[in-house]
Amino acid sequence: MNRTIRGIVLGTAIATGLIIASGCSSTITSNEATGKSVIITKAEFDKIQNGMTSKEVFDIIGGKGEVTSETGEKGKPGYTIMYTYYGKGSTGANASLMFQDDKLTTKAQSGLK
Repeated sequence: MNRTIRGIVLGTAIATGLIIASGCSSTITSNEATGKSVIITKAEFDKIQNGMTSKEVFDIIGGKGEVTSETGEKGKPGYTIMYTYYGKGSTGANASLMFQDDKLTTKAQSGLK
């Protein structure tokens, strides 16, 4: 199952990067609480480690990204959610972060600087 989730994350990260790079999406990820844009940098991405809680990760980045995948029931074992962030860097820079049971299990990035 873990290999399946990693495959989904990688595929979603690649697809997200292609969509952003092609200009098909003009929506900027927003922080729910403040409404300001949440952009991830390479330095922030590098600070994030598997096993961190979502709160620890959001504190580093400055908020939640766009929910791009969600499985299971929130608060129940196995609940999995993936967030995608626009990134600072080259055109189409982005990052995807997957949490299972509120722990970071997978992270992927493309073009962050």
